Amino acid sequence: MWNVSGGGRKVAAIIGVPVAAVAVGAVAIAVAAPAQAQANHPGACIVVQNHTGRTTTVSMNYPAGYNGDWTIYPNDLSLLLYNGDPVKSPTGAFNIQRDSDLQAVWNYDPGRARNRGCNGSWVVTLN
Repeated sequence: MWNVSGGGRKVAAIIGVPVAAVAVGAVAIAVAAPAQAQANHPGACIVVQNHTGRTTTVSMNYPAGYNGDWTIYPNDLSLLLYNGDPVKSPTGAFNIQRDSDLQAVWNYDPGRARNRGCNGSWVVTLN
């Protein structure tokens, strides 16, 4: 479902390639997304599952070009659509904004939404 943003406190939830930081004279520190998100799935779509017991919204930081918010109702499992087409990542990575008090758990489902032109889907469960 597609709605224009009204704002609110949000925090980034990121999946994709691990990020590394190196300090001079120190060991490199890797900050990684969940293990299941480290695999490369170009053309993957995103599905949001709402287990929060309340209506919530998500917005897209990456991939770019998907402006606005999606409203996700309690217990919904929603393939995110933009102008009627699934939100698809060219790299397979996603970076979303969600309410700051929610935990995001990411799982890749290789068979989900293939009939919509997706190379599988990342299912992010909000708790």
